[in-house]
Order: sequence, then structure tokens, then C-alpha cells
Amino acid sequence: MDYPKTKYGVGIGLFRGKSVYLSQRMWNQLHYSNVWQIVYGSVKSDYERYADAAVRVVKEPTGLNIDVSRFCYIKSILVGLNEFYYIYFVHLKDDEQIRPVTMEELAIRSNLVPVPLDEAVLRTLVPGLEKILRRALISLRKSETVKVIEKAIPPDDSVYSCLYD
Repeated sequence: MDYPKTKYGVGIGLFRGKSVYLSQRMWNQLHYSNVWQIVYGSVKSDYERYADAAVRVVKEPTGLNIDVSRFCYIKSILVGLNEFYYIYFVHLKDDEQIRPVTMEELAIRSNLVPVPLDEAVLRTLVPGLEKILRRALISLRKSETVKVIEKAIPPDDSVYSCLYD
């Protein structure tokens, strides 16, 4: 019996204050059409570090070139039977603006929009994301921003590992 090859990817929650940036997958997508998602993408090769993939995956749809040291590894999630995603958080600076989607990207997803965390958890989200955002919301209720502490085990040594405060 042939099993599908495991696919590895990264998902990045971009935060500004009490909001997370989400986009909605288009209705014509084979998997999870019309659901909301954070920025995500695949690891390009066996040689690309997960954190480097996260930097690339953020830059492609947003135009932002964020230093790897600002990424905080949160946890990994399994989507379906063979897709494994490493989830990171990044807090955006005030001067970092996300560019609008191109016409080509519009066929796949909507613009990234800031959604208050308490509203984001009520939307239909890709599998695994609701639980992560609910934990971030609990952290946010304790303070003015989503806080993390260094405790999780990162997939590589290029970023800080974090759990919610």
C-alpha cells in the first residue's frame, strides 16, 4: 500500500496589538474553501530550515522582510493525514505594512486583514488554528499583547521557542 508523502510547512500568525492577520481561502480551493487562515506555505526542500521557510513564506504574500530572530515558534500541528505545519508568531512593528494581494493571489485567498482575536476565534478557521488562537486570546486577556515564554522545543535552533504566558 502506498502512503502519501508527508508534506512539511509553516504557518505564521502575524499580530499587531490585539489583532491577528487572517485571509479567507477562496471558494474554489480543493481543501478548506471559504475558511480563514494565517499566512502559511510549504518548506521548499529537505535542506531549508523551518525558520528560513517562515521568513520566505511571510515575505511572499506581505512584502515584509522580517528577521528570523523575531519569529517565535509556538507548536506543530497535523492537518489531514500527511501535512505537518510548524506554527510561529511574529509581532509586527508599527511601521510594517502588509501589501495588498496581487490579481494572481486573489484567485487563492483574500487580502490579509487584521481581526481582533476575540472575533478571530469565532470564524471558521483551518484545522488546528482555533485552539492556537484561543490560547493566544487567553494570554491577551492577561495583558495588552499576546505574551509568550520560552519553553517549547523548536524544530531548529534559529528561533526562540515559546509557549503562551
